[in-house]
Amino acid sequence: MDKVEFISAQHVKIEFEMASVLQRGLAYVLDTAIGYVYLIIVMLSLIDSVRVAYSDMDVLVGLFILLVNLPIVLYKPVMEYFFNGQTLGKMAMGIRMVRVNGDRMTIRDIFVRWVMRGEFFWISLVSNPAFIGLIPFISAIDLLVASMTPLRQRVGDMMVSVIAIRTKPNRTFTLKEVLSRQTEVEYVPTYEKCITFTDEDMMYLKKVIEQYKKFKEPEVKELLDQVTLKTQQRLEIDEPITDQIKFLETVLKDYVQLTR
Repeated sequence: MDKVEFISAQHVKIEFEMASVLQRGLAYVLDTAIGYVYLIIVMLSLIDSVRVAYSDMDVLVGLFILLVNLPIVLYKPVMEYFFNGQTLGKMAMGIRMVRVNGDRMTIRDIFVRWVMRGEFFWISLVSNPAFIGLIPFISAIDLLVASMTPLRQRVGDMMVSVIAIRTKPNRTFTLKEVLSRQTEVEYVPTYEKCITFTDEDMMYLKKVIEQYKKFKEPEVKELLDQVTLKTQQRLEIDEPITDQIKFLETVLKDYVQLTR
């Protein structure tokens, strides 16, 4: 699995696995299916009753655009904005869109990707439905382009420097590792609230610990202090931490134990 490295604001390297073209394609299929299911449900449940209630065609068209077009057109950009680069399809496939420096996408990034994806053609559902047929064609070209670029980027991704990463990296274990994990079955986690963290959070903690053990410089110690404090706050721990490394390693171990 290809990987990409980000440099955090504290100058710490964080490594993520890049999402495959297949994963992006499946996420697109799932999101498209969600759109069509929504379209069918709305049309079957509301159109007949609306037609009876309103004889004015302009009113019918307006309601159709409000109830069908806008939700489908705005589904992906709204989801990606409020759910940090994810749609339902991307969540299901365990991938996320981020900027090449690891930051979350801006509104501009999301807008450019939406325009280049061609899904605004859904707006023509009432006036000229034929345009909707262009969407799969544009998506097919995008996937082809993504399969040929080093960072697996669509045209819209390249325009705003956005890539797709896996939120849950693949994990492969040797027999020795599996047996060692089984010996920890009786281990009782100390900080059960650590399940509110994400894999990305744990990878960041691990990198900070490794950096401090390797480079015990003032800047790294300051970063360790900040990470320890934020971890304490998220775990709602009031008592002072005397051994920061041991504390963070315990949090990591608890997270693995509770989420494996």
